[in-house]
Amino acid sequence: MRYLLVTTILFVLMATSTAFATKKETLGEVVTERNESICKQKFTQELFTQQRIFSSNRNGADSRRVAERKIEAAREKYNLTASYCDAYDELQTFNPENLDRKPGDAQFN
Repeated sequence: MRYLLVTTILFVLMATSTAFATKKETLGEVVTERNESICKQKFTQELFTQQRIFSSNRNGADSRRVAERKIEAAREKYNLTASYCDAYDELQTFNPENLDRKPGDAQFN
């Protein structure tokens, strides 16, 4: 009796996973590292994180300035390439050369 129950459960699990795999293939969306819809989600999440760092007066002036520069660089990259993947890469890898004030920067005391 147990053997029949276990066999039935395993069969149902295998059939269900196969059905989901087949359904996923018919969607036609290729999931790769450079998928724009995935990059858009990652970019949005990271941009919100940087915005929280920039907006919080609990953070020091330097970390707020770095977040401000990262946001600016990512927006410029997106405007040039219209690619969320490129903008996300810029947001992740950007390191400002200096933190001196520039016109248009927020004024931190």
